[in-house]
Amino acid sequence: MAARQFNYLTSEQREHFLEHGWVKIPSAVRDEHLRRFTEDVWIRLGFDPNDQSTWVKEKIHMPRHREVPTKEFMPKAWGAMCELLGGEDRIDPTLFESCGDSLIVNLGSEEWVDCDVNPKDLGNWHMFTHFLDSGEQGLTVIVLFNDIKPRAGGTYIAPDGIKNVVQWLYKHPEGADSFSQDPDGSRSVCSVQSCKEFVELTGETGDVILLHPFMPHSASKNHRRIPRFITNPPVTLKEPLNLNRANPSDYSLVELKILKTLGVDSLPDWKITTERKRFTPRTRAGKDVMIMEEVERMKAHAIKTGGTVDSMHINGPIPYQVVVR
Repeated sequence: MAARQFNYLTSEQREHFLEHGWVKIPSAVRDEHLRRFTEDVWIRLGFDPNDQSTWVKEKIHMPRHREVPTKEFMPKAWGAMCELLGGEDRIDPTLFESCGDSLIVNLGSEEWVDCDVNPKDLGNWHMFTHFLDSGEQGLTVIVLFNDIKPRAGGTYIAPDGIKNVVQWLYKHPEGADSFSQDPDGSRSVCSVQSCKEFVELTGETGDVILLHPFMPHSASKNHRRIPRFITNPPVTLKEPLNLNRANPSDYSLVELKILKTLGVDSLPDWKITTERKRFTPRTRAGKDVMIMEEVERMKAHAIKTGGTVDSMHINGPIPYQVVVR
């Protein structure tokens, strides 16, 4: 079989992903979508962008009101995602196929302005997967809706922590329900206490950063109080990862990173020992109330300005889908 053709990822980007587990796709999102998804963010929040005293919450996971199919929203990033995952035909188009304005907001607080925090002490290290071959979170995707400067709330990653996750999952075919690090660091699968490499992800508006699903990552403190807006649109595979392919050229870069970390060419005898289950996004809790609060603010603004309300929830909250892990 001929070698796979890459039209979006350069050889340097592919090598960087296999070595470090992440890659940045610059200027990946179309400008019109960036504008549409952020033009009313302060109305939805109910805060005054020019008065920090109104910023009564440091971090907010906003609900989604608008969405655009991923391949239309960020064509360059979509192409790179397909190449990392082994081809568009491996991605499930029926689940989470779109990007929306469910912005993750980090406004910082006065508490952190003059403080330094060691990345190991951020306390929110986690990653999204359940088995070594889980495909429900094919990649962790970070979309930047504004320029993110150093010390301004960018996501931290621990590239050398991938090996901890891979080795733990290999030894535990029963999987795990979640991989948040316990406060005392006792959950070693996502512990970063032994890590030596930490990267603060910064970038410009419209950049998209793609992480291996086993990459430990954490929210950081916004010391500079420059409002930070990102999203994490999921990408789901039709099938679990295949770590024992008959033709080695069929391995995706995500699969190759796992095998490379374990120092093997394939895993012919590895199998999960428990059944796959269904879940709903953990950030769903409490979103219905937020949805209606935001819709009411949008309606009030529309009445005041003579505008309209652009929301899928105008007649009530629409439920999320579920996904098999």
